[in-house]
Amino acid sequence: MPVPLINHATAEPQTLDEIRDWHRGIVDALVDQRTSVQHAIRTGSAIAWRFLGMTEADVDAHYDVQRRELDRLTALNLVASAEAAIKVDYFRRVGGKLKDPLARAYRKFHSTLSAKKQLRPDFDADGILKVLKKAHVMDNHIVGQYRECLRARHWLGHGRYWEKPAAVDLLDPDDVYDRASALLQALPT
Repeated sequence: MPVPLINHATAEPQTLDEIRDWHRGIVDALVDQRTSVQHAIRTGSAIAWRFLGMTEADVDAHYDVQRRELDRLTALNLVASAEAAIKVDYFRRVGGKLKDPLARAYRKFHSTLSAKKQLRPDFDADGILKVLKKAHVMDNHIVGQYRECLRARHWLGHGRYWEKPAAVDLLDPDDVYDRASALLQALPT
């Protein structure tokens, strides 16, 4: 039963709180820069070349786009961080001697996979989240709420080359944080 070895020396996991704190800091920086550029336009002060010829409305539109992109990338990072934590938990339960219901369900699922898939099992529809939901170790609504974030994550993470899912514009970073956090907190120890 292959279980991938995790090289902890090169791993760079991020917690949801670290991602949220980073997002808040960048939002503050965007707000400060937007205010500074608008002030420079109003007073005729020097501004960066990329803002030359812009009106205050142009600057607002520019920073609205920047904020939207920051929010989307933060949501992607939050979903991916939760996914990584769930996969680490999955492999801990599969490779360990744990006897809890989730560990047994994971091992049963894992044993049905090809050797290649055992190293990289599917995560969503026919994968780890499905097993997690069927094991009834947490409120299935929590899993469902997190899964709603996955469509936006896939669209963002795979280059946005297909029609944008509605979830992209409906989920803000705080909502994604809450959903991911609820899922991780509901995992049995």
